[in-house]
Amino acid sequence: MKVVLADGQRLVRDATACLLRSTMPGIIVMTADSGAQAVNEYADHAPDVLITETLLPDYSGLELCRRIRQRWRRANVLFLSSMDDAGLVKQALGLGAQGYISKNCSSTELTRAIEKAAGGEVYLEHDLATQMAMVQSGRNCLKNTVGNRLTEMTQRELEVLILTARGVPNKTIAERLNISVKTVANHLSVLKNKLEISSSLGLLHFAVDSGLVQFGAAGSESPACFN
Repeated sequence: MKVVLADGQRLVRDATACLLRSTMPGIIVMTADSGAQAVNEYADHAPDVLITETLLPDYSGLELCRRIRQRWRRANVLFLSSMDDAGLVKQALGLGAQGYISKNCSSTELTRAIEKAAGGEVYLEHDLATQMAMVQSGRNCLKNTVGNRLTEMTQRELEVLILTARGVPNKTIAERLNISVKTVANHLSVLKNKLEISSSLGLLHFAVDSGLVQFGAAGSESPACFN
């Protein structure tokens, strides 16, 4: 696996690269200290994942994501950020990023997020998803209800929810998550029970209302057509 790691802080950048090389055998890590250099590294090496901080010396990680996705539509972008603002998470996903995790995450979660992103899967740190939904639902006067429901979800259930809301068929979800179609269906059934939702269309509405997905988001897969 090849990754480009963009971070403006040399110590953090070098330490993260060292961590990845020690925990992910065979990984090739190219580093960049700016957005412009990250674009050049991506063009030269065609990595499986671009990992970026939100704050970069020349322009933001969001702008980097936009430029990368504009030139390479299938690019997998993962945010590893010191900022856990719900608004930034929502913007990143809206630009087509595969995931967003904070620098407070464990090395195990970082590895998992990179592997998921490399496979084209969505990965959103559970605490960030809950925080984002709390902010969104607060605007809709549903703060406690949505927050409690998201807190009850497992990380896998959250992944299934986001992929389903993005319009990914159950068979494809099963392939991406390396589980059976029956297991996907079971996750969806559990989600409906936990969220007190009776239909797949209701799951889509919940994901949109929670800010987990956006209609017309760049790079998002077409919303599913639910009956």
